[in-house]
Amino acid sequence: MNQMIKILLALSLLSLLSACTEKRIPIPKPRVYPKVTYPERVYQDFDQTYCNFTFEYPTYMTFERDTLLINQRAKHPCWFMLHLPALNGSVHFTYTDIGGSDAESNLFKVIKDSYTLTEKHNIKATGREEQPFVRAEEGIYGITYRVDGDVASPFHFIVTDSLEHAVWASLYFNSMPDADSMAPIVDYVQEDLAHILETFRWNNQGKEE
Repeated sequence: MNQMIKILLALSLLSLLSACTEKRIPIPKPRVYPKVTYPERVYQDFDQTYCNFTFEYPTYMTFERDTLLINQRAKHPCWFMLHLPALNGSVHFTYTDIGGSDAESNLFKVIKDSYTLTEKHNIKATGREEQPFVRAEEGIYGITYRVDGDVASPFHFIVTDSLEHAVWASLYFNSMPDADSMAPIVDYVQEDLAHILETFRWNNQGKEE
């Protein structure tokens, strides 16, 4: 028995010495991306009088009224962008008046156009998660889209009252699409877009200038 213990101890020692002296196989380090400093969240009211709605958005986003959006001339004064200077991106908003006897078909056209434009800019999408939301007592119906893959627009939403108003918004970044590196940034901005939707309200202040 003692001899067997000595042999086992010797084998264990030889194994340990061998492990210490053998050539190590290099393990590639994970890819490192630049550190991002996220801006502080402080919310303010969106209260442009030529829009038929209001919401709260973070102060790190800067407002710019737009007359040309993604190569389309603005069809309503309430086309605008919320720029994200600290994160090198922007959220594009378009408003459509769907009122009248053809409200249903007008709304369908807005939804179809948003799908078409999104598919055009997101040809490398690997998946899409859709999430509907409803606050019927406030006349708010909508759906959000999170698009996976190396895409130009990783998140967008449509919100409508189904009778008169429809708003479509898309998130874009001014950099080469890279799903892995952009995921934390998209997550961060998506929280603020969720806050925009949570505080979104229709009003009767809309008027053209």
